[in-house]
Amino acid sequence: MNKSCVILLLLSILKIEAAGLKGKILPFIKGNEYLLTLMNYDTRKDSVVRKFSTDELGNFSVEINLSEPLLYSLGNKEKVLLLLLIKPNDQIELSIENEKIVVKGSQDSQYLQDYETFRLGLFKKWLKPVYDSSGAAEKSGNKATLEYWNKQQTYASDSYKAELSQWVRQPFFMRSPAAIHHSLRWHPDNDIALMDSLVANYKINFPNSMLSKQMEAKVLRTKRTAMGMKAPNFISPDQKGISFNLTSTFGKYVLVDFWASWCPPCRQESPTLVRLYKAYRDRNFTIVSISVDDKKDKWLDAIAKDGLIWTNVSEINGWKSPTATLYNISAIPNSFLLDKEGKIIAKNLRGMDLENKLIELMGK
Repeated sequence: MNKSCVILLLLSILKIEAAGLKGKILPFIKGNEYLLTLMNYDTRKDSVVRKFSTDELGNFSVEINLSEPLLYSLGNKEKVLLLLLIKPNDQIELSIENEKIVVKGSQDSQYLQDYETFRLGLFKKWLKPVYDSSGAAEKSGNKATLEYWNKQQTYASDSYKAELSQWVRQPFFMRSPAAIHHSLRWHPDNDIALMDSLVANYKINFPNSMLSKQMEAKVLRTKRTAMGMKAPNFISPDQKGISFNLTSTFGKYVLVDFWASWCPPCRQESPTLVRLYKAYRDRNFTIVSISVDDKKDKWLDAIAKDGLIWTNVSEINGWKSPTATLYNISAIPNSFLLDKEGKIIAKNLRGMDLENKLIELMGK
């Protein structure tokens, strides 16, 4: 059997069909290349499936082959413009002009637009004011004010996720294959029932699909980092390229801290972490910082500037970090406090909350 026959046979078995995507992106920028990227919500290892440019009027037209509904991002190297849930035989038309986006021919893609519009509104309501206030407090050098706003970040983050989860519970979105996008922002402890409902819906409506398998894997991994669970072990290189194994810290209280050099709230917490590390490092406490940086020089520079003198590790591949994936990290700062047996006893403690917990465990 020749190669062409094999390809035709595979296409017939998998029922691979074409889907079209066309429209207009303005303003036109000469030489600007757009990327249609297949998203993987399990591994976070997304893959570019099409690269294209528009004509001088902003028009474009591309075609992809697929056998089941899949979720893609459309954007350029600088940013994502929108998300698309594409099904076999879909003919989707887009109009993108600055911040105004119109989607025709895909109800699920419109659901994603509605989700993102609502989410950005919540970000402005809950998170942006706290981030701005924390930044201003850091610049002023007022430690009490900075401590207050750092503490407010946990409350703001929980409120943001709770309100977003309420929107997700709407029946039309729960039944949509687009619902997996929320797995980037669900609350790992408060949204267990929501996660289970989404998995059940996917198994009924999209059995054996790639998105269903990703959803189930994502939920199982999230449950592995629930309160009281033993922290998943990982091996990752430190600044010198030497492999670090989390199990080497067992027997101590450990703060597993996810951060990045480009994350202002993470950097604002550095002085507190340095102070607490120096106070408790001789009392069976340590810190392991895992960076989701993708540029080693910036990571190393931030470690030096912030005086992070404990164990620092990173795979230097951004959100594709296997360790970040293992812990379901989709936002930072994010941290887990482990007891001496490696069990998770607290999450996302910052400032005085972290200090009070350490005092509770080890005394002043």
